[in-house]
Amino acid sequence: MNRHELIRINPLRLIAPADGSLVRGRHLAVIKAAPGTGKTAILVQIALDKLLAGKRLVHVGIDEHLPHIRLWYSQVLNGLAHRLGILAPEQLETDIMGHRLLMTFMSENFTPQRLAERLDGLARHQIAMPDCVIIDGRTAAITADEKMLSWLRNYAEQQEMTIWLACGEEGADMAERYADTLLELTTSAQGHTTLTVVKDATGYAEAGASLGLDSQTMTLCR
Repeated sequence: MNRHELIRINPLRLIAPADGSLVRGRHLAVIKAAPGTGKTAILVQIALDKLLAGKRLVHVGIDEHLPHIRLWYSQVLNGLAHRLGILAPEQLETDIMGHRLLMTFMSENFTPQRLAERLDGLARHQIAMPDCVIIDGRTAAITADEKMLSWLRNYAEQQEMTIWLACGEEGADMAERYADTLLELTTSAQGHTTLTVVKDATGYAEAGASLGLDSQTMTLCR
């Protein structure tokens, strides 16, 4: 199965077009979920989809360690390989990770401006700015801060990039106000986990559209 086929059959096509983009210009996307329900797995799948499409990506871990983030990518890619019949996930991982850059911050030291300084500094090392930034880990202080969310959204507009952000219950109302796209991950009493589109200002995904989360592989499925 080649890379284009993997992009085509990815369940994420329900919420993102096959070229790995969402919209041009300003775009802040938020995944709201309770702790432990799988939002990191979803964010990593979004990241892998963009990497498969040749997009440049920066994954920011707040209070996370680099080996832990790398392990998530390997585990999710192996889950996709199991579900989709990919025969050589290790080679695929090697092929696409050249477009990925990992960054970490301690929560007490993170500000959107410091993130921007590190991203802007890429040009000094002749590294292109990313098409997508994913911010995961302890993000409660970000999603509860109106100024931070507003700054991130404006920065995404200026740089014509998509910023994905994980969000728990705390600060969810503020995140929903500023997010152009809001997805919610919920688990039913029967243990079924569902990713649902709450809103999408891009016009691509319809509110209420949903995908399931395979509890064995932690990958999305229709």
